[in-house]
Amino acid sequence: MYTLNDNATSPSRPSAATPSRATLRTRPRIQRALIRSWEYIQPVRVTVLVLRMVAVLFLAILGVALLSAGYTWAWGLLLLAAAVLAGGVWVFTTAGKGWPVAGV
Repeated sequence: MYTLNDNATSPSRPSAATPSRATLRTRPRIQRALIRSWEYIQPVRVTVLVLRMVAVLFLAILGVALLSAGYTWAWGLLLLAAAVLAGGVWVFTTAGKGWPVAGV
């Protein structure tokens, strides 16, 4: 049998803060698919969120313009803008919680 030794020390090097592959596999599949490792870095996460919000704004403006011109298929663009907004906010908040930790 294995015994649990609780002699955890704080890592002295910053690379130790990066989780192993086994730790990352503990995340749900949807998080592994949608959140990349670089999105856990705060400045990168904010930049990606801003770019996604610019894309949402573009899709919304284009959708409204096409709807006002009489193109009913533009509703799809508005739905796509809402989906991109929801997905971007979800990735931002989930990645903001930090790296997943492996259960003991």
